[in-house]
Amino acid sequence: MRKFLLALFLLAAAVVGAWRIFAPAPGPRNPIDRLKAPSPMETVRVTKPVAPAPIVRAAPESPNKMTAQRAKMEERFTDLKEEGRRIRETLIANDPKAAQAYSAISQRPEYRQLVDQRHQIEAAWATAPDGERGAMLEQMNNLRQQGIAMLLTEIQRVNSQPAGETLQRTSPGTLQLSNGQAPVPAPAPPAPIVFQ
Repeated sequence: MRKFLLALFLLAAAVVGAWRIFAPAPGPRNPIDRLKAPSPMETVRVTKPVAPAPIVRAAPESPNKMTAQRAKMEERFTDLKEEGRRIRETLIANDPKAAQAYSAISQRPEYRQLVDQRHQIEAAWATAPDGERGAMLEQMNNLRQQGIAMLLTEIQRVNSQPAGETLQRTSPGTLQLSNGQAPVPAPAPPAPIVFQ
């Protein structure tokens, strides 16, 4: 009986030890650290090694051949395009009022102007010469930072509202706070005074 209990204890210790070793690390609790951490989908995907295909003949040097600097610029441009979306989706997933803040900010003309400028840069990127791409990357980064700053400011404003109050559009360009209750009717006018 002792040997069985000892074997059972050793088996339980081995299972607990293996679980502690192979269990995934808990995610950070701070929202900013969560933005910096890679998403679980990025860490799960593992690229399979592929044997390089043999090159039969050397291709002639073409003017469209990507240099190392241009490849870095292309990668940074793609990162800038995707990073804003990832940050926005992470904020909306982690903060219930972030979706409300994003819908409110997406209606503002200054935010729409930032988005339009970003789309213009994305459209011009493919045909832009290498000399202009550095400035385009810098402008794209500034637009992304301004958009995220506007979103974070709006989230703070929404979070500072008293509980139960929401924004409602009363007319184009006009927002009004409402607390979800029916409006209080105006008091009835006093009874008329009748002289006899």
